[in-house]
Amino acid sequence: MNSSDKPENKKPFVYIGDELGHTEEYLGDSSTTYTENGKIYAAIAGFLSIDEKNRQIYIEGSYTERQKTPLPGDIVMGVVYSIRKTSVGTKINTINNLVVVDMGLIGNVHVSNVSKSYVDKLDEIFEKNDIVRAKIIRQEGREFQITLVDNNLGVIKSFCKYCGHEMKRKNKTQVICPFCGNVQRKIMANDYGEFEEVLHF
Repeated sequence: MNSSDKPENKKPFVYIGDELGHTEEYLGDSSTTYTENGKIYAAIAGFLSIDEKNRQIYIEGSYTERQKTPLPGDIVMGVVYSIRKTSVGTKINTINNLVVVDMGLIGNVHVSNVSKSYVDKLDEIFEKNDIVRAKIIRQEGREFQITLVDNNLGVIKSFCKYCGHEMKRKNKTQVICPFCGNVQRKIMANDYGEFEEVLHF
């Protein structure tokens, strides 16, 4: 953000994941920050505000309240937790790059929305803890139907089911473990292997 965006605000602008302080010195605001290993990080983008009297850090910005319900067309990221015969369940952790903490949002991708090509067995192309990027189709009860059918959607990071190492792209349809050589088919986003941001839960 350049200085012309909000010249009247002298507070520093921070981005998601920026380190803001230590829990020994300050309390984080649960709606705009998160803590990890004794440090406080930004959960949303906005202007950093420090309440010295109450020793609390919070963020002011366009997200005064975090978006809590995904809408059709929103891009979400989540972690695979359930692989069924005809669908894959994911725990949604971000909505349009905005971290969602402990909201219990569940995304469900039906086999027909996994790929443009035919998919037979979902457990052969997904593993628990795969990180996926998906698009919201609609809400059904307490779950959200999502799709992976687009070039920028699909698995963006995965880990070897045998040794736990991060899987690397082998070709357009397969990943390989650099440690043990395990090869697996994946429905990958076009930037698989290039995604550097760490999801915080």
